[in-house]
Amino acid sequence: MRMRTAFFGSLLTFLFGAAPAFAQGAGEDAPASDPPTEATPEEGAGEAAPAAEGTETGEPADAKKADAESAARADAMADAAGADSPIEEPGKTYRFVGLRYRGIIVPKFMMNLFGDGGRTVYNHAVGPEFTIRKDGFEYVFSIWYASYRMKPTAFKASSDPEAAWEIVESKLSSIFLTSDFLWSSELSPEFSINYGMGAGFGIIFGDLVREQSTPANGIAGDPDDYIRCIAPGNPNPTYCGTDNDHYNGYTEPSWANGGSKPIIFPWLVAQTGFRYKPHRNFAARLDAGFGTTGFFVGLAGNYGL
Repeated sequence: MRMRTAFFGSLLTFLFGAAPAFAQGAGEDAPASDPPTEATPEEGAGEAAPAAEGTETGEPADAKKADAESAARADAMADAAGADSPIEEPGKTYRFVGLRYRGIIVPKFMMNLFGDGGRTVYNHAVGPEFTIRKDGFEYVFSIWYASYRMKPTAFKASSDPEAAWEIVESKLSSIFLTSDFLWSSELSPEFSINYGMGAGFGIIFGDLVREQSTPANGIAGDPDDYIRCIAPGNPNPTYCGTDNDHYNGYTEPSWANGGSKPIIFPWLVAQTGFRYKPHRNFAARLDAGFGTTGFFVGLAGNYGL
């Protein structure tokens, strides 16, 4: 718009500046000796006006300034995407390798889906992970160890009678193979909110100890106060029955041997959290989620390859 205004301004300057000369030539017969080009200086002044407002080529100064600012912004973005910047360029794939920790919380109410008794258990899990990330979406592959230990706890099936209480101790562990699928909503180049899901499976190993229990005084009460039976009928025939051999450190067989101890267990969770990337070669995550084994919270640190 400013170029068009300058052009019309120059045109009007030229026309109105030359008008007296044209009027003089049209209104009277000028002597041949008179100089016919007296208006030439005025014409030259009119033609010089565009150069006074713009550049040597007639380009307005504001347009040239805008181009310079645009080039400066492009240079700033290029510098920001340099060696140490956390900014991730669109369309580019980033890879990280690191370590994760997860605290797994198995709440009592989940145990009560399968029986009576139990307790809330907090266990530790740790392992390496490998991340592939592009355009705010990442796959996180991991092989990690998780403990599922539980100290001796009263437990029985919901349909079993009062005399069926056992003392159960878990010495189980698992090796999980999982993948997390996470999307990010960026708050700044350094901070993002993560959300997504995780899926995989765990291979279960270790012992699940089951032993018959009885009230210490022979009278039904709080199962958490019961003691282990010594042998069938000892010390209380009502509670220390002969219907099974769950005595003296009996361990539950796995599925493969007809028992109830699992061999493999699914890992399926919904999760969210925060991602912090202060440097192109480092990213950290705070994770939280809920799934087939209960709740979990976790931390991860990754180095950019």
